[in-house]
Amino acid sequence: MKHKPSLPYLLLLPAPALLVAILYPFLTGAWWSFTSYRLNRGAPVPNWGENFLNLFSSGEGLHAIAITLGYAVVVVVLECLFGVGLAMLLNYVGRIGNSFRLLIVLPLLLPPVVAALMWKVMLTENGVVNWLLESVGSQKLLWLNGPDSALWSVVLIDVWIFTPFVMLLAQAGLKSVPKELSEASAMDGAGPVRNFISVTLPMLMPVLVVIVTFRGIDSLKMFDIIYTTTKGGPVDATTNLHVMAYLDGIRNLNFGAAMAALIVLWLLCYLISFFLLKARRKEAFS
Repeated sequence: MKHKPSLPYLLLLPAPALLVAILYPFLTGAWWSFTSYRLNRGAPVPNWGENFLNLFSSGEGLHAIAITLGYAVVVVVLECLFGVGLAMLLNYVGRIGNSFRLLIVLPLLLPPVVAALMWKVMLTENGVVNWLLESVGSQKLLWLNGPDSALWSVVLIDVWIFTPFVMLLAQAGLKSVPKELSEASAMDGAGPVRNFISVTLPMLMPVLVVIVTFRGIDSLKMFDIIYTTTKGGPVDATTNLHVMAYLDGIRNLNFGAAMAALIVLWLLCYLISFFLLKARRKEAFS
């Protein structure tokens, strides 16, 4: 009974402890981004934004930003198209789709690094994919070793792994669409395409916002699949901001430049979640 008045404060202790554990590394990294800190050259020396200026003025930095944004857009669009399409197909076939659903979600059971290594072996010059292409009379492709094809190969791996995630969420959203609306739309003469655009898609929008937010953020900061398969190469064909930060910080020990790239990456992730959720809130209250 004596300790009862202080119990609420004791219960609150984990919250400020967690806040400090999050903010201290973040603020330290933010400070390093404004310094020329190298691990092998002593204490950080302020350079007041030179890292950001170099990032946005150099060809390598602009290329990494373009790869980061382009990769995220292509991956999210393809996964949404395939995921929603598969969800609608499985709903259409009914109980038969349950067995197919188990097969489709198998990529989600693999860690991304393991899946990337598996695809890396299959996409080698003498791998099974090129063997299949040769068996149908086509030529071998460079896949992960070609400057023009490496990024698309990584996109293929990402889509293969995470499309089941989109499919599961989309299927859950489709379950919430009232059948009465679709039936009423069909009675009014709407075909399948018009029914999807006018009835199903608006009802799916809350789920799609969640999907785009999660997959957009994950795609912007993609590292494991890219580094496992190409290490940012060939040359810098697949070097996004996350890989660039790793190469600067871990290989070159240039923590200042690495943290500047990561701060820009954090801002991109924050902006996409902020504007998507804001647009969703505005739509919900309108």
